[in-house]
Amino acid sequence: MAGWHRGVLWVVTGVAGLTCVGLALLLWLKDLGTAGTVAGLAADTVTLVMTVFAVRGLLLQSAQQTAQAVTASGAGSVAAGGSIGRAVTGNRSQLSGPAPSPLPGPAAPSGPVEASGPKSVSAGGSIGEAVTGDGNST
Repeated sequence: MAGWHRGVLWVVTGVAGLTCVGLALLLWLKDLGTAGTVAGLAADTVTLVMTVFAVRGLLLQSAQQTAQAVTASGAGSVAAGGSIGRAVTGNRSQLSGPAPSPLPGPAAPSGPVEASGPKSVSAGGSIGEAVTGDGNST
């Protein structure tokens, strides 16, 4: 937790503790009208603070959901968050000519990009050419 978060937490804890002590003192002195007013003000303040934290949490959650997750796990597997011009995962492949240009696509994938099996290829955009076998010639 960041340092300023701890500071805010201590301030909120201190204010809550003092409010509880003050309310208990007002109830002990039998000043129910003032105790009710203070309790209502405290409840309104807590509601406002919790609303701000909830909105902040929702905004952070939506920002984290747009982050792309790209993984590749098998031997020779390829995963890219964008487009791939040429991906070669086989052994002894002979390639000629330049790699084809990938088609224009979205800037970011709509979900996670995963390539899990051996020699598998996955892209968040388009793939110009994927060579996945052994001993291929193109």
